[in-house]
Amino acid sequence: MARIGFVTDSTAYLPREFKEEFQIEVVSLTINFEGESYPEEGLYEDFADFYERLSQVPYLPTTSQPSVGDFLQAYERLAGRVESIISVHITGGISGTVKTARSAAQMLPELDITVIDSRITAVGLYTILEAAARAAAAGLGKGDVLQIIDHIVEHQLLLFIPATLEYLRRGGRIGGAAALIGNLLQIKPILFFNPAKNNIIDLYDKVRTKEKAIQRVLAEMEKKGAPLKTVVGHVNAEQEGRNLVERVKALHPEYSPELCPVGPVIGTHIGPGAMGLCFYPLTPQLEKLVKF
Repeated sequence: MARIGFVTDSTAYLPREFKEEFQIEVVSLTINFEGESYPEEGLYEDFADFYERLSQVPYLPTTSQPSVGDFLQAYERLAGRVESIISVHITGGISGTVKTARSAAQMLPELDITVIDSRITAVGLYTILEAAARAAAAGLGKGDVLQIIDHIVEHQLLLFIPATLEYLRRGGRIGGAAALIGNLLQIKPILFFNPAKNNIIDLYDKVRTKEKAIQRVLAEMEKKGAPLKTVVGHVNAEQEGRNLVERVKALHPEYSPELCPVGPVIGTHIGPGAMGLCFYPLTPQLEKLVKF
């Protein structure tokens, strides 16, 4: 029996090979679109199909969090093959998913379940799962794995550049950046999950051009020092994501940033064309565990 098993939600957008290698249970959020409801997890092999549909309608799909029952099933599936469960989820600042996970865990007091608010989502959530799963596979105990998770949650930063704020405005997921609506021809916002405001999506900075926004994001990465774990995320903007990967590698040839697509639930809110860079400082222990 494995010592630790992991549960997350579909907004982590885990690479298939990683999810299968570490046998991670994924509880799906739901997309409500064109009169039907679909589980996000496993729905699209290619997210481009979804974004093509999204571009053809004048409204946003809605999204909904998993049910308590969904979490109960995931925890019970894992319980037979692991000693303890770590369940890591999208920030409570934009979704009630983590609250529901905690409710389900409380209904299974006989199981050792720790539920964690990642304070982030998408590639930031993936980086937490990647480090935690590799640490557990290397034989670290639950306490050590939780310390690794805490380090990443406390120190990682995801900065993203939307192509437009319209999707965030329409979805009601924008914080202080709302004041920028109507002024997009003159500025390019950089957004982040603001820990001072319960990790809502908020304005990090605003600059005049997209190139200056990219330069600012890279400058913030450099402030963290080295070595860093780096991951680039994109919303149906693969080539721009690849370009950002190359910009990171130009500064640090020793890095190999992963490029990860962002799926429908998060992509619906931040909008097609967005891209971002997530990074956190590696401890000597993490340098031996994660791919960077």
